[in-house]
Amino acid sequence: MRNDFEKAMHFRHACKIFDNTKSISDEDLSFILEAGRLSPSSFGVEHWHFFVIENPSIKEEIQKVAWNQAQITTSSKLIAIVYKKKVRSTDSYIQSEFDKFEYPQMLRDMYTNWIDIRDDKALYSWSAKQVYIAGANMMTAAASIGIDSCPMEGFDKDSVEKLMGLDTAEYGLALLIPFGYRLNPQPSLHRSDLKEMVSYIN
Repeated sequence: MRNDFEKAMHFRHACKIFDNTKSISDEDLSFILEAGRLSPSSFGVEHWHFFVIENPSIKEEIQKVAWNQAQITTSSKLIAIVYKKKVRSTDSYIQSEFDKFEYPQMLRDMYTNWIDIRDDKALYSWSAKQVYIAGANMMTAAASIGIDSCPMEGFDKDSVEKLMGLDTAEYGLALLIPFGYRLNPQPSLHRSDLKEMVSYIN
C-alpha cells in the first residue's frame, strides 16, 4: 500500500490541458467525491460542498474569467469546492453537526469560545482552509486510479460564483479542480530535497 500511495503522489501533477475525448466514468467520479467526503475537518463539521460542473456552456464562461486556462474546458469533470460561511455555533448547520456527532457541552463551549469571537473575514478564511484538505485528498485519490487534476485559484471569484448561481450568503468559492486525462506527457517533477524542508526538534 505504501508503494501504491507513493506511485500516486509521483503520478499527480498540475495538468494544464486534458484529452477532451476521454471521459471519467460515474464510478470513478464517485470514488473521487467520496475521498472528499471522508476528509478530516476542524471539529469535524465538514465545511465543504462539492459542485460538479458539467454544462459545457458554463465551463466556457468560467474559462473566460479564469485567465483563459485550457484545463477548464478540456477537463472531463470540473469540480468547484465551496466553503460554508455560516459556521458560528448559533448557526443551524453547526448545531445540526453537533447533534449528529452528539458532541458534549464541553466541546460545544470550546467551539463557541474559539470560533464565535472571530470576525467574518477570519471565519471565512478558517472555513476555506478546510476545503484544501478535501481537495488534496480528491486529487490523490484521482491519481491513484490514473486520473489527472489541476488545483486552481486563478479565476475571478465573484464572476465564477455568479456563473454558478451560488448563494453567496451561504457559500464562498475556494477552489476549482478540473479532472480528466492528460493530453501530453507528464513534465519532470521538481521538488526540494527532503533534508531542505524537514527539521527535528528533540
